[in-house]
Amino acid sequence: MRETFRAMLVLVVVLFFGAAELCSGRNTSFSCIEREREALLKFKLCFHDPSHMLSSWKGNDCCEWRGVGCDKNNEYVVSLQLRGSNRLYSYFIHDQQPQLYLIDHVEEVVSSLLKLRYLEHLDLSNHNFSGNLIPPSFGSMKQMRYLNLSYAQFKGRIPDELGNLTRLHVLDLSYNYYGRLKVDDDIQWISRLSSLQRLDMSGVNLTHASSNLFQVLGMLSSLSWLSLSDCSLKNSHLPYHNHLLNFTLFGNIQHFDISQNSFHGPIPIFLQNMTSLTFLDMSGVNLSLTSSNLFQILDMLPSLSQLRLSSCGLRNCHLPSHNHPLNFTLLGNIQLLDLSDNFFQGPIPIFFQNMTSLIFLDLFGNQLSGSIPDSIGQLSKLEGIQLCGNQLSGSIPDRIGRLSKLKIIQLCGNQLSGSIPDSIGQLSKLKFIDLCDNQLSGSIPDSIGQLSKLESIEVFYNQLNGSIPDCIGQLSKLESIELSNNQLNGSISDSIGQLSKLERIDLSNNQLSGSIPDSIEKLSRLERIDLSDNQLSGSIPDNIGQLSKLERIDLSDNQLSGSIPDNIGQLSKLESIDLHGNQLSGSIPESIGQLSKLESIDLHCNQLSGSIPDSIRQLSKLESIHLHDNQLSGSIPDSIGQLSKLEKMHLFGNQLSGSIPDSIGQLSKLESIDLSGNQLSGSIPVSIGQLSKLERINLSGNQLNGSIPDSIGQLSMLVNISLSGNQLSGSMPASIGQLPEL
Repeated sequence: MRETFRAMLVLVVVLFFGAAELCSGRNTSFSCIEREREALLKFKLCFHDPSHMLSSWKGNDCCEWRGVGCDKNNEYVVSLQLRGSNRLYSYFIHDQQPQLYLIDHVEEVVSSLLKLRYLEHLDLSNHNFSGNLIPPSFGSMKQMRYLNLSYAQFKGRIPDELGNLTRLHVLDLSYNYYGRLKVDDDIQWISRLSSLQRLDMSGVNLTHASSNLFQVLGMLSSLSWLSLSDCSLKNSHLPYHNHLLNFTLFGNIQHFDISQNSFHGPIPIFLQNMTSLTFLDMSGVNLSLTSSNLFQILDMLPSLSQLRLSSCGLRNCHLPSHNHPLNFTLLGNIQLLDLSDNFFQGPIPIFFQNMTSLIFLDLFGNQLSGSIPDSIGQLSKLEGIQLCGNQLSGSIPDRIGRLSKLKIIQLCGNQLSGSIPDSIGQLSKLKFIDLCDNQLSGSIPDSIGQLSKLESIEVFYNQLNGSIPDCIGQLSKLESIELSNNQLNGSISDSIGQLSKLERIDLSNNQLSGSIPDSIEKLSRLERIDLSDNQLSGSIPDNIGQLSKLERIDLSDNQLSGSIPDNIGQLSKLESIDLHGNQLSGSIPESIGQLSKLESIDLHCNQLSGSIPDSIRQLSKLESIHLHDNQLSGSIPDSIGQLSKLEKMHLFGNQLSGSIPDSIGQLSKLESIDLSGNQLSGSIPVSIGQLSKLERINLSGNQLNGSIPDSIGQLSMLVNISLSGNQLSGSMPASIGQLPEL
């Protein structure tokens, strides 16, 4: 009986909710509202999506689509998080292409979004809206709490209708540089955003904004994050008197960025009332006329932990002195300090040793001299230090090994000498090391193999000697290694094949010898390799064709012999190949025609023989070809005229015969052609006069006959012509003498 009751109860529940579904008009096969699913599909149709960002937008359940967020209770779409990936943040910024490209009217985009009645969060940043205006209809989405249109290539006037978004917590309109966004004189619409907590208008042209800009911003009582970087602001926009600003409301600001504007003069007095400020960026603001110690900012802003004053025209007179002592308690609060690109001179100030909370220090591009103080070892929390572009000398202090949290060290472009300290191996968290362009000597310490998290090492342009240690192969996370322009010797260790994440390797301009290790085939992520200007011998590894991601290869000026491997044609992403200055023999492989992305090929000064392969016609992106000073024979293929992007063609110093193909006149972008020192015969083709961009032509030292064609007089860009050592007849055409650049 009890089991029968349970079965009936389950049946009643199922029928009840099934009826509820029918009455609501919902189709039970959908997990989201059907009209909203249709709206999203119309939104999708407005864009070209080459990166397939919206490829998951298919099927019935739109709540499962990438970037779509639904309310768990009623299944309405409440968020669209469609941020593109053209900005990758770490300590550096790398640009990529936007993912979505608008192909319809921007009003159609908003029309689709307006059908999402409960949408609260919208992120369309880092896409391409093709210089369209921001539609005023965005202001109809009154339920919106988060709106991000940054890096989206909008332009023109920001519509006042955005002021209708009174529930908005975050508004980001930054860095729309497709003609720039701008604000007119009336900016009162901003004051209606009463719930706003974060406002980023970086890159917006505020030149014509009224002088009460900061008074309007001061009306936003919830505002805690404000960025107005690169907004063309001037002193006239700043409130320099207390009565001009509601300091009580501005006291809530924690993050304030007014960098890269046209302010000048003393530090604005209103900063002293921003008592909650933790981040301040005034980089690019001219503070050279400030008479006071810049660290008095710390007395004004007791909560400050991040201070950026790059390129402010600061000098030693702005640093603390006996007359302007420091508040060491407040100094100890600073975690990030950027004083780069100023005019500080002399030794690194001793007060830095008291900044015990410092995580990142940037003194790049000053005129600091003397040695790096041992006291740097006291900054136990330091994760990044940037001292490049100064005049520092002496050795790298051994105590740098005490900075156990250090992730980035950049000391490039100084006059540092001595060896790389063995203690560097103690920096177990180090990811990036840049010691290039100094006078460092000695060998690379074996302890470097202990840096298990190292991703990049740049030590080029020094005087390092000795061999590259085998322990380099232990750096399993290494992506880039640049040791060029040193005096390194010995062979390239076979252990280099263990660097499975390596993308770039540059060991050029050293004294390395031996062969290129076969283990190089294991570097499946390698994009660029430069081993030029060494003493490497042996052949090019046969397995080089397995490096499927390789874009650039430079093995020039070595002692490599043997033939060019036929599987080089498998390098489908190759853009540049430079093998000149070796002892390579054999023919140019026919497979080279498979390199569809190749832009430059340089094989000159080898012992290559055979003919120029006809497959070269397939290299539609080729811009320069250098095959001179080899032993190539046969004729110049007629198909060479198909290389429509070719700018430089140097085939001199070979044994080429036959005539110059008439198709050469099709090379409309050709700037330089040198076919001298061959055995070419026949006449100079009349079509050569079609090369309107040609600047240099050298056909000397051949067996050309016939007359010089009048069409050469059409080459208005020509600055140099050499036709000597041939069997040409007739007189020089008068039109050549009229060439303006010759």
